Amino acid sequence: MEQINLLAKSRQETGKGPARRLRNSGLVPAVLYGSGIKGAVSISLNGKELQKVLHTAAGGNVLVSLSVEGDKTRTVMFKDILRHPLKGSIEHVDLLEILMDHKIIVEVPVHITGRAAGLAFGGIVSQDHRKVRVECLPSQIPDSFDVDVTPLGIGQSFHVKDINLPEGLKALDDPDMTIVSVVAPMAEVAPKTAEEVEAELAKSFEEKEEVKKEEEKEKE
Repeated sequence: MEQINLLAKSRQETGKGPARRLRNSGLVPAVLYGSGIKGAVSISLNGKELQKVLHTAAGGNVLVSLSVEGDKTRTVMFKDILRHPLKGSIEHVDLLEILMDHKIIVEVPVHITGRAAGLAFGGIVSQDHRKVRVECLPSQIPDSFDVDVTPLGIGQSFHVKDINLPEGLKALDDPDMTIVSVVAPMAEVAPKTAEEVEAELAKSFEEKEEVKKEEEKEKE
């Protein structure tokens, strides 16, 4: 997998105030973790460059060659990305240093392809899971898994165990976990008329009156 270069600057100030000032200047506060790092290193990233890195085919699983000002270059991955709940802009990121010869656990997106056979009979394609957890070396991380639903008829499903995994990859989710299925259409329920609603209310009222009469008889 291709590595993308990204520059970073170390930062001394932490907290909400300094972080807000960084964002206002087009920077994103970040923290770098890793087995070879004592504690954590506070850094800042260029917001526009960060967006470019995340918009590759690998998405959040992209491998980054991170050059921190005054420090060595490290191979890192995104551990967590915090976005603004309304704007969607990146507020903060956590980066994790990785070793290329050590296996890691990542979530790989699942993309649905083809047109399910069951659609011709009114079926509906339902995707239950959009990511699958796998263990592999960093260089083996796939951009996505493509699932062809063309053969699926109504009542049929595609499971984790049906994925044709490349050599070196191990799926960690339940093999029987359903990724996508073709389900029968929901039966349409005709809306009730005013007369039907009125009749149901009247019946409910009569039933309540009967209960009251029974209770009064028991008291006598």
